[in-house]
Amino acid sequence: MKFSDFGFKENPFSITPDPRYLYLSRGHEESLAHLIYGTGPNGGFVQLTGEVGTGKTMLVRSLLEQKMDNVDIALVLNPRVSRRDFLATICDELGIDYQGPPYLLKELNDKLTQHLLKTYEAGRHTVLVVDEAQNLSPRVLEQVRLLTNLETVRHKLLRIILVGQPELQQLLSRKDLRQVDQRITARYHLSPLGRAETAGYIRHRLAVAGMRADLFTPAALQLVYLLTRGLPRKINTLCERTLLAIFTTGSRRVTGGLVWRAAGEIKGRYRGGWIGRWALAGLVLLATASAAWWSLSELDRQTPEVLVRVQSLWSRATEEIREEMAQTDSAVNALLPETAHETSGKIMQVEEITLPKPAAMLASRELEVVSPRFVPPRPTIRQRLFALWGKTVSAEFAQEMCNQARAFGLRCQHGSTDWDDLIRMNRPALLTLKEGDAQRQLLLLGISGGKLLIDDGDEEGWVQQSEISQLWKGDYVLFWRPATVTFVGPGSSGEAVTWLRERLSMADQKPLPTIIGLDHFDDELKQRLQGFQGRHGLEIDGMAGSHTMIFLNNLQLPVGTPTLRRGE
Repeated sequence: MKFSDFGFKENPFSITPDPRYLYLSRGHEESLAHLIYGTGPNGGFVQLTGEVGTGKTMLVRSLLEQKMDNVDIALVLNPRVSRRDFLATICDELGIDYQGPPYLLKELNDKLTQHLLKTYEAGRHTVLVVDEAQNLSPRVLEQVRLLTNLETVRHKLLRIILVGQPELQQLLSRKDLRQVDQRITARYHLSPLGRAETAGYIRHRLAVAGMRADLFTPAALQLVYLLTRGLPRKINTLCERTLLAIFTTGSRRVTGGLVWRAAGEIKGRYRGGWIGRWALAGLVLLATASAAWWSLSELDRQTPEVLVRVQSLWSRATEEIREEMAQTDSAVNALLPETAHETSGKIMQVEEITLPKPAAMLASRELEVVSPRFVPPRPTIRQRLFALWGKTVSAEFAQEMCNQARAFGLRCQHGSTDWDDLIRMNRPALLTLKEGDAQRQLLLLGISGGKLLIDDGDEEGWVQQSEISQLWKGDYVLFWRPATVTFVGPGSSGEAVTWLRERLSMADQKPLPTIIGLDHFDDELKQRLQGFQGRHGLEIDGMAGSHTMIFLNNLQLPVGTPTLRRGE
């Protein structure tokens, strides 16, 4: 089959890791941010894990496409080798001359160290990326640990990124490898796509390939998710086979029936008669009903005012179930005509399922009566930080502040910075003060001249900035609310890129260019972004990560965003 014969520029669902097709879901966005962090001046030792087929190699290829200035990357794709071969592979990637085979381990190590020192003196830094790192032997992993010892007084000469399957986590948990595990400074586990992300992934790849993004019906998209569980490699395989089915049948759109048939052709058609029909109908029913049930579960954290809206959503969801069931029933009738008559009654029985009513569920709950004499304890400074964003959490949940912030649609920004950068970010922040081995946190609420408005956990008041500066070494944590995704860079497309163009046009005071079709991150946008980063004292990497996003958000803050107070 030639995809060009059907209007495609190329196969939109090829399993080869082409960075142009990278879809930045929340997990892939965070993963790419970790990889980019690993190449930066503070990268150190980074670990990225994920199940087979989640897109780890695609992320590695996308990292190589970033065209980062002053960065040399050595990529090891087959780490199932000896220590000598491992070091020899690194030398080959970096263009280092050596003698062998046979290889002398000491010579390879000395050659690599000399090269890294020269590279550092030239103002460049080197990154080692190991893909399929779960295949590293313990002896080679120990060699990797020794490579992290290559450093100057202030900087590591070699940054290391390990990318692998979950078995890598198990490998590093071994007692004899605890020294390696303790060196890792950042970890992230990439999960499969969710239902909405799976639909977005399919539409994105179709758009990049030059085909309309609505080729798959909603029922087909839900069925693809349920059959693949959101694994990109499985999605590609199933969708590629489905496109062949639509071409051979002459259909205008991909329906649930075509997806089901494609799945059968991949794994062998299931001949279970009415059982296959029931399975397909049940999958669609489950996909739609689960969305409505999730909404009901949110009632625990909502006020009664949202009850009418949730009841409406529930009613709408039940109608969607019936519509999806009707579509599926028709599709499967065409696919399995010999079983259609005998199972039509069974399908109708599914439609008559009585769903629980949210009003009855809410009324059955007992209301907690709180004594008016009870005086709650003063919130902790972490609870106060949540309260500034209009969120209420218990002291226990506040301890896991970054995970809890994500549940509220917020993001955690943390690291080390200076006063100027912290003030320009313009968000309340937790500051970590250190004196000897002791440390504590303060909540920064405002600034005026040489004074800071702080909350130390007992009371709120103004203090001299010089007093805090003696104990604050730059460590901070703050919240911010992303207007779009938290990373936009090479490989990004769609609304997030358009939002970035709008903000940069606002900053440059230039009209927004007209974009026809899917908006892509291009070289012109990268140059404008670098100009913005340079003017605001940010790292000029041409990628809108969380730090840059905060400054872009500051150009037009949403109503209700807490900022540092000014004046006494």
